[in-house]
Amino acid sequence: MVDIATIIAAIGAATSAIELFDKMADQIERFITKRPTPDVPKEHRLKIEKSDADIVASSHGQVVQRITAQDLVNLPPSQLQHIKVLEQSMENHYAVWSQVYPQLALMDSPVQKARVEQQLRGIVVGMKGDLEGILSFLESCGIHLDDHYMHIRHLVGQQ
Repeated sequence: MVDIATIIAAIGAATSAIELFDKMADQIERFITKRPTPDVPKEHRLKIEKSDADIVASSHGQVVQRITAQDLVNLPPSQLQHIKVLEQSMENHYAVWSQVYPQLALMDSPVQKARVEQQLRGIVVGMKGDLEGILSFLESCGIHLDDHYMHIRHLVGQQ
């Protein structure tokens, strides 16, 4: 049986990674689809976050699922530990993304813009496996994914 500290650390890592995902999701969608920035930021129906030591999925602000540490005691220890690796990798990708993405709007030269787009595409491709791993982990915990999580998963999966 897995110790509770490992489970709580995995919950923290998974929800931290999802927070990064949420920060990047709309930007990734705009980058991949080439759609302009909306005047009003998109409000996502589903939000996954940490509440105390639980993973909570809320739809329109109402809790629809709660996964506790006790719910995860039967997951393999290696899976619980691996989520921390994925979260760290997502943090690394986010650090680069947050530096490069804003430059896209400043590019006048088609050559410069193409270079930045290529760099962003590389970041998306690089984090594809991490993103898939994190979303798969949440699904293995019993979280039902929809909304922007599935949409971005699909878009990134095509890259």
